[in-house]
Amino acid sequence: METDHVLELYRKLAPLYEEVYGVEQRRKYWMISSQVGEKVVDAGCGVGIAYEVLQSYVVCLDISIDMLAKARERASCRGDLVQADYWKPPFREGAFHSALFLSSADPKDFGALYERWRRVAARAYFEFRGSWLVLPT
Repeated sequence: METDHVLELYRKLAPLYEEVYGVEQRRKYWMISSQVGEKVVDAGCGVGIAYEVLQSYVVCLDISIDMLAKARERASCRGDLVQADYWKPPFREGAFHSALFLSSADPKDFGALYERWRRVAARAYFEFRGSWLVLPT
């Protein structure tokens, strides 16, 4: 999907995201909360629900400034916000215990994303429409 189209979609979705997807997304974070480790990057973080659920240091990464603006409302001293495309991870090798891709990536892209992130995080969690893939690096 073209970046401009994605950004426009997320600009419109950001104010409604919590109402439409909040309960579902919280459930996903709770499912993995005890497994993710102390340092987590949430790639395609949306409105930052990870800040509410995870007891880890969380970096919320999203391409959409509108989604990050909503995430900023939840941000705490346990995390940061980064505007970037998850196809171009802007982090050093070994920066995180886990990289999360919850509802943010198409399953056909899991392998390619894993290759881009495998040096950045010790484990990658992929989820899309209830199907999970967890890959240790």
